[in-house]
Amino acid sequence: MNVKADKMRYQANKLGYGLILLGMMLSVAALFMIITPPTVVPTFSTALEILINILLLLFTFLAAERCKYYQKNWAIMTIIIAAIHALRILWVPTKLLSNGELRIGQFLFIALFLVLTSILMVFGALITLKRHHILITHLKEIGEK
Repeated sequence: MNVKADKMRYQANKLGYGLILLGMMLSVAALFMIITPPTVVPTFSTALEILINILLLLFTFLAAERCKYYQKNWAIMTIIIAAIHALRILWVPTKLLSNGELRIGQFLFIALFLVLTSILMVFGALITLKRHHILITHLKEIGEK
């Protein structure tokens, strides 16, 4: 009997959960870096960016909670959310840079935060997927699945 895998039945996936939440925090920081510079003129796309970020935060928190308990489908959903965060670089920040509302340094920090958000979320999801596989394999071995 694999004691370590058996303990996973009762212990939360703190590492995967923590990485996803850290990614969420960086996402919020990136959002504030996008909307708060005094040179940025609020437009409809700015409002849409805020709305999209709120929805992503809600889904990310739900995914983090589900990943805490080794749910495979939500780990995959977290990878999709991470891809959306990476693609966010190409929308509002790039538009603000091309309009001269952001300096290149500001843009690079925003891009860095969004890339780090994606990386942290993908690592959290991959850890969850690996641990899910270990747990499911163990449960099959002991006849509970």
